[in-house]
Amino acid sequence: MKYYQIERGSVYWQLYCSQEETARLQLDVHLLRNRERWENPKPIQLYVDTNVPDHEQLDFNDPILRNTMLWSSGGGSRKWHKAAFTPFITGMCISDELYKIFKNFNLTNEQFLELEIKNYQKQTTHKYWLFYPIVNYRFIEIKKSEFKKIGIKDKSDVEIVAYNDLEEYFDKSEPYMMTHEFKPHIWCVNEPFDFLFDRYNYNVSERLRNAIEEAGMSDVFFYDLDYEVIVKKEN
Repeated sequence: MKYYQIERGSVYWQLYCSQEETARLQLDVHLLRNRERWENPKPIQLYVDTNVPDHEQLDFNDPILRNTMLWSSGGGSRKWHKAAFTPFITGMCISDELYKIFKNFNLTNEQFLELEIKNYQKQTTHKYWLFYPIVNYRFIEIKKSEFKKIGIKDKSDVEIVAYNDLEEYFDKSEPYMMTHEFKPHIWCVNEPFDFLFDRYNYNVSERLRNAIEEAGMSDVFFYDLDYEVIVKKEN
């Protein structure tokens, strides 16, 4: 199965939410502190101010919201709090139409939270979803995979490394996490998933890419992967 990298737009999409929502959205890898949020989901109320001179207008027809980091709280500053965006670094703000396509395919353990985005100036409300992927290494055949150990400061410092199991992967990579990135070189997955998150990129299968393109979402962009994905149990 062939995979493509999907562009996720501006990583730091800076919408605004209340202080209460900020506290409830402190997402961590294991979601332990926020299990109530996931098990009893309510729409996250976000806010944008479109009355900002010299800034590109935010287009709510796009399947992925981009460049929202340009927006400021404007007249709503007393009611709204600029969120700490650590929870959203690996997230993507997608339209309801794109969400419905994703839900029809074989995902791993991705999370979706409903967003209710209010346009402060126009008094309109738009439905989007926070697409929050999580790396789960139980889907990866570590022994059959290879990784590129890349220097953060010196990108020419590249070494291909392999591990026998997940424990060895963490034991040998963790001491270098501050100085190196560990990106896939050959990734062997145990099921034909249509979406994979490798800690750095969003990757979709060819059939999911085709479905997005057939839906006319020309604003979603795809790129060839720079590594190989092997599917162990391909249909």
